[in-house]
Amino acid sequence: MTAAADPVAAHVAELDRLLRGPGTVKRSMIAEVHGGLQDAADAYRAGGLEPLPAAAAAVQDFGPVRAVAPLMQEELTVRQGRATALLLALVFPAMVLGWDLLWSSGIGWPGPAPAVVAALARVQDVASFGIAAAALALLVATFRRSGAPRWITGLAGLTAATGALVCGGTAIVMNLAHAPQAGLMLTTRPLALVAVVVSALVLVVVVRSAVRSLRVAWASTRSDQGAHAQVG
Repeated sequence: MTAAADPVAAHVAELDRLLRGPGTVKRSMIAEVHGGLQDAADAYRAGGLEPLPAAAAAVQDFGPVRAVAPLMQEELTVRQGRATALLLALVFPAMVLGWDLLWSSGIGWPGPAPAVVAALARVQDVASFGIAAAALALLVATFRRSGAPRWITGLAGLTAATGALVCGGTAIVMNLAHAPQAGLMLTTRPLALVAVVVSALVLVVVVRSAVRSLRVAWASTRSDQGAHAQVG
């Protein structure tokens, strides 16, 4: 039986196309579905059916993709929101504490910082811990399953985007406001340059997670709408 003519392969491929979420979790779910369908088809073949009718019967028992996908998408949506919330709860306080440690070790720029830089640093600290607190609340919500997972995951994505924008933006403005000293720090203190690069990479990871969460939340909304339209 070719892959194109195999109802099991076609069913699994359509399900894989519709679902959005963390790659590892999605692959595990798809593999589990494929294995279950193959086992069901094998049982039908053992009962006397030919391979093609056996596979078709297994698919029929499993149910239409449009009816099953929303249930699987909900779990993927929860997992994506949880991953993003956990990331935010860890990295934002870690960056604040890491930079405070570097600064207290004398690796920051020499001399007192301008008032605007000190004010922006306070804003960045407050925003970082505020983002972490919001992320912890969202993380707890992913385990309660009391609300729509797409809203929790969407909020996690918006929180991540906000954190990256605020913290990344204030960092850029602080360095521009004190450009000579910032340049001196980066050119004479390699560890400071490493810290800047690492912080930038962390923010890229946060933005990537934000985009993924927003996409998964949107996919979950569309999946629910498709299921309701099919029922209607």
